[in-house]
Amino acid sequence: MLLLSRLYSPNTRFILPFFITTLMIISYPLLIPMMTAHSALWINLPFALLGIVIILNYTLPQAKSGLIAIIMLIAYGIIINWLQVSLANTDTKLIFCLLATLLPLNLLLLRFIGYPLRYVLASVTLVSLLMLQCAIGAAVSYFYQADFSNWQQIHLFTYHNISSLPLILVVFNLAISCCTGALAIKYHQRIDRHIFICTLLSTTTFIFFHYPFISSSAFTLCALLLLIDIGYCRYQQSFYDPSTQLADHRALEQALTRLHSPYTIAVIDLDNPDKIIEKHTPQAIIDIQRSVANLLTQQPQLLPHCYFASQQIIVIFEHMDCDAALVILTQLQQDIAAAKHIIDPIAVESEHNETAAKPKKGRKKTLKISVSMGISHSHDEHLPMTVLERATDALMTGKQTKKKKNQIYTAVNND
Repeated sequence: MLLLSRLYSPNTRFILPFFITTLMIISYPLLIPMMTAHSALWINLPFALLGIVIILNYTLPQAKSGLIAIIMLIAYGIIINWLQVSLANTDTKLIFCLLATLLPLNLLLLRFIGYPLRYVLASVTLVSLLMLQCAIGAAVSYFYQADFSNWQQIHLFTYHNISSLPLILVVFNLAISCCTGALAIKYHQRIDRHIFICTLLSTTTFIFFHYPFISSSAFTLCALLLLIDIGYCRYQQSFYDPSTQLADHRALEQALTRLHSPYTIAVIDLDNPDKIIEKHTPQAIIDIQRSVANLLTQQPQLLPHCYFASQQIIVIFEHMDCDAALVILTQLQQDIAAAKHIIDPIAVESEHNETAAKPKKGRKKTLKISVSMGISHSHDEHLPMTVLERATDALMTGKQTKKKKNQIYTAVNND
């Protein structure tokens, strides 16, 4: 699992799928006899594996990965059922070009389009939209087959020594793959990794479409990579704090062992928690911590580096100096102070009616709070745990001496 954790480093998220795909293409002539001997199994394997991805994502949050698998499953079904005739056939070539255009677009757009919280509703809506696209594609294929034959000779130049895919669509698919790869490097969301994997392998399918069983091989590899990443995500969930849904102290310990300079560590703590408990209840602290954690989850660049340990939130800024981290933390501090944090009511049993079926609940309350932060930047001679301790010490010392709210305290050694 430590090896799988390397998938979360920015470079590996791009290099590893690309390396595996390149290795598959280089070794493909050696795989053809095996695939031919088990052709029926090889053709049906992507259906089974992508179906497993869809089922597993039903129980996971951020179920867009399941929607990605639905898109890939429908695309593979189109390839198996309608693209097994020679591309010299005009009708087949038109369907091939439409699929090579719409598949990467659908994958990329799924990254930016919101979807309903209910997975089943989102799946039904997506399938309906994909079926509509298939119907439009069939209509275009039926009515404009003759026009397409003339149009492709002028605009869709194909260099058959390289690929059966028109050159303009080769460039288009490679551009989409590079775009999704950049998203996977810049952001740390599971959806970005999965879209990059799918666009990369679908592009490989279209460019090397003249290879036998290439679609089965690429889509099988795609499903396997998705399953590996989902398995690691499930493993990560065991290292999450149940109340805040942030990574806990065990995940923090693992993250600290992998850190390399430069990096900055920030520690976030509530101001005046004793007064909150005195005025409300101890449960109010948990509700506020959960609310602050929800604000952090809305920051994609922060979420993979947020941890909850010792009743404090720790944020790690990899490859970032103290000044750049201060800009982000200042904005975050302002957002936390401006937000209204909901405190759930405590159920209270009625003293006068012991036979009451349900305890009474009070009204939900909203509360504005502030947080203070301690920040420390790494130095070559300091271990990550030392940097964390300096940030914690700066926070605790600042709160005890200045006794001001909504402050950011920088460790003394960060000159």
